[in-house]
Amino acid sequence: MKADYVVVCMSGPGVAKEFLPSLTSILKQFSRSLTSSGKILNISIDPSRYQALKTALMGLSKLHRVDIGLIPRQIFETPKKLVIFDMDSTLITAEVIDEMAQRFGVGDQVKLITAKAMNGELDFNQSLTQRVSLLKGFDQNLMQEILKGLTFTAGTVEFIQKLRFHGIKTAIASGGFEFFAKDIQAQLKMDYVFANNLETENGLLSGKISGPVINAEAKEKIVEELSQKENLKLSEVVAIGDGANDIPMLLKAGLGIAVHAKEKVQLASPHRINFGPMTHALGYMNL
Repeated sequence: MKADYVVVCMSGPGVAKEFLPSLTSILKQFSRSLTSSGKILNISIDPSRYQALKTALMGLSKLHRVDIGLIPRQIFETPKKLVIFDMDSTLITAEVIDEMAQRFGVGDQVKLITAKAMNGELDFNQSLTQRVSLLKGFDQNLMQEILKGLTFTAGTVEFIQKLRFHGIKTAIASGGFEFFAKDIQAQLKMDYVFANNLETENGLLSGKISGPVINAEAKEKIVEELSQKENLKLSEVVAIGDGANDIPMLLKAGLGIAVHAKEKVQLASPHRINFGPMTHALGYMNL
């Protein structure tokens, strides 16, 4: 039994002339059923060979710095109606907790824990508890200063504007903090936001999280629950993130895209954007 896929290539100017012949050569090693329609290549392969083809395309992608999507045809052709984003290092360039820690003089300690958590070397709940405890006594007023200095990742504003133009709803599912996530939601005019709430006492952080933690399992559940709330099939949902705690939601959504992600996340995620802006996801979404 064969499975049908489309191959989508997204790049900037100056792609080497060797790229397309190399891509075609790789695809022909896996299937004789290879056709093109516009800029899209169509391929039919044995599902047991999917992982090997994915690995080969990842190697070609790195060699030529071209983002390549190998997407099931049914998923590619299904109109998308909801996109769920991680926030830190996905919608914005910073890991906010690292910025806070730097201001508070515990930057190196927190950054080390953050890196281990995002690479999947530490349990997320445990790592979050450790990092937030180091911020006990942090002045809440400084959070506003940090907020003013945050910048969006390349292509994010244009991408979300395009989604809104097409009537596609958007959500933030963040292991970061509600204070920042709500402001980002407002700036980008997004529909939903889920993030962790920092507990405060007399204007200072208590070093604890108030309420349930938005971890990997919670993010996966958010994909399911928002799909149900919007009366959508999972094939109509896109998830985008960069950290290990995003992997379950990337796998749960019909189209999961790791954006400039950690190596572990790239290997686990069905699709990747490593070299271009967020707008490269439009190609993967058939927009």
